[in-house]
Amino acid sequence: MVDLPGYGFAKAPLAIKRQWQQTLEGYLHTRRSLRGLVLMMDIRHPLTEFDQQLLNWCQSYQMPVHILLTKADKLSYGKASTTLQQVTRHLENSSGTIITVQLFSALKWLGVETVHDYLNHWLELGT
Repeated sequence: MVDLPGYGFAKAPLAIKRQWQQTLEGYLHTRRSLRGLVLMMDIRHPLTEFDQQLLNWCQSYQMPVHILLTKADKLSYGKASTTLQQVTRHLENSSGTIITVQLFSALKWLGVETVHDYLNHWLELGT
């Protein structure tokens, strides 16, 4: 498991961002044991430009992606569900790539078992 740059990435100087992007793409491209990518998006700001870049890369390599819409506890259930539906609809055109999306809250433990199931499935595929 690898923790990649988060939203602090957006505040870095452009030259550093480019270097991180090259390093990240190289890592993702050469890491043969990589079975999937869990992409964490703040539910209040989903599908940023950086998120889209990662999704495009995964699509080009047919890498499964499981998206966690984090901080779901910060929104009402209705608003969180609407955002989940919007993100799901946006990703329906990602042909050739398995992309799944779920609500997640570390604070409330919402979705923890679901992401564990995805990770276990990917790990079983690697053995």
